[in-house]
Amino acid sequence: MRFLLVNPYYPISETPTPPLGLACIAAALEESGAEVKIADFVVYPYSRESLEWKIKDFMPDVVGITSVTMTFDNAISAIRDVKRIDSTILTIMGGPHVSFCAEETLKKYPELDMVAIGEGDKTIRHLAAIHKINHIYLGANM
Repeated sequence: MRFLLVNPYYPISETPTPPLGLACIAAALEESGAEVKIADFVVYPYSRESLEWKIKDFMPDVVGITSVTMTFDNAISAIRDVKRIDSTILTIMGGPHVSFCAEETLKKYPELDMVAIGEGDKTIRHLAAIHKINHIYLGANM
């Protein structure tokens, strides 16, 4: 499986820091045998075109994005763009914002397929395993 992990843009003038949470999730996924790339849109400005290029170049099965409350609007916009680019990609959002309002978020934003609650490195492995099993069960090619 291929995972594209996204750090959404946030409008802060502070010096950007590396997305350490996404790096930990990437390491956990790689230990499970997945291929992973990180798109850091704090460092490289976000555009739908740049996201589309990354998706077409890497062809991920899953796009995961992190979100705190101040980045939620940018994160959900990126999720919408993912589905416009390729509606078959599984979309997952994690982070504190959605962990506190998972059910409401999933109801309000149908383009978001799953919410990762709690510690992302553990949760994402479970979600990836479930997704892989469902694809095998449904006869989809991975």
